[in-house]
Amino acid sequence: MSVRNVYRMRIAFSDCDPAQIVFFANYFKWFDTSAREFFTACGVPQWRETQAERGIIGTPLVDAQARFVNSATYGEDIEIESCVEAWRGKSFVMRHVARRSDTVLCEGREVRVFAVQDPDNPLRIKAVPIPEDYRAMCS
Repeated sequence: MSVRNVYRMRIAFSDCDPAQIVFFANYFKWFDTSAREFFTACGVPQWRETQAERGIIGTPLVDAQARFVNSATYGEDIEIESCVEAWRGKSFVMRHVARRSDTVLCEGREVRVFAVQDPDNPLRIKAVPIPEDYRAMCS
């Protein structure tokens, strides 16, 4: 069974569009936050620390998808459950489910990589193999 983490939050008025429902892009922002919270809960150090120790600057996205199931509005408490669905050599798939109680609001899937600054071009980044100890902490 894979490790799961739940990130809880309250939807703010500023998270909504003029129709007073959550603006779709906010789910991607919350999934990103929930991904970092997942790694924190698993014991993976903050990215500043991994950069100083291993050169790893974070886990940028290489693909993102979402399926919007039900609407939500400001003042509602929601939770986002996140887990790693699959580990690959240099990438991994995260699954996120945003819920209001038992009601699924949005389901997301992200492909991410562990990245370092490209030594050949400091303006670029490159994927590196997933550290085995991080994989073990999160599995």
